[in-house]
Amino acid sequence: MKPEQDVQRPEALVTARLDELSELSEHLLKMVEGERAQLAKKLHDELGGMITAAKMDMQWLSGHIGASLDAKGLEKFNSVVQMLDQAMMLKRRVVETLRPSLLDHFGLSVAMRSHFEEHCRHAGIECISSVPEETLELDSAAQLSLFRVAQEVLAGIIARGGATHIEMVVEPRQEQGVDGYLMTIGDDAAIHDGNSSTLLTARYRVSLAGGRIETESRAGSGNQVRVFVPRSAAGSA
Repeated sequence: MKPEQDVQRPEALVTARLDELSELSEHLLKMVEGERAQLAKKLHDELGGMITAAKMDMQWLSGHIGASLDAKGLEKFNSVVQMLDQAMMLKRRVVETLRPSLLDHFGLSVAMRSHFEEHCRHAGIECISSVPEETLELDSAAQLSLFRVAQEVLAGIIARGGATHIEMVVEPRQEQGVDGYLMTIGDDAAIHDGNSSTLLTARYRVSLAGGRIETESRAGSGNQVRVFVPRSAAGSA
């Protein structure tokens, strides 16, 4: 056997293994999204139905025994009603995190703005989001990938703490002759490691969508994540 063949064989083996790992990772991401969708549906249908039924029972009780309750009893009654309202709101946030229904029904622009504004408000962080009103020219898989990346970046910012302002901008962009969309997410927290495990899944999602992700941190300027996804991307969720 020639020396060149000895060198090529392990290189071909490594390439084949990397391809297998890439296919496995893509398959696992699809499985995760499928399980998320199923769990979201169960929570929406079953838990949502239980909370709605409980609220209806509380309304019935209010009409039948509400007037007979003393001050302490009325306070407890109203407390239960408030907890049911809070449970419904929590259910909604969990369901939307698992599977963004707004993305399925109203598109990426509405889903991303709603997700950022609600989670920033819940975390007490000032938020500015700018996403094109028109439907982004990406296939459904690439749209879900971009939404998940934004979701993961935002979750990482909130989990680290220290940010008081977050800004997200999505805009049409052409890079190296390729038409696509550039998503920029910036925060004013202290410098963090852009290569942290928080972005590992995000980097893979972007690569599947045929795009790229970059991070930048500067003292006094906060942190920035930039994601470019081509319009013709055939990425996978």
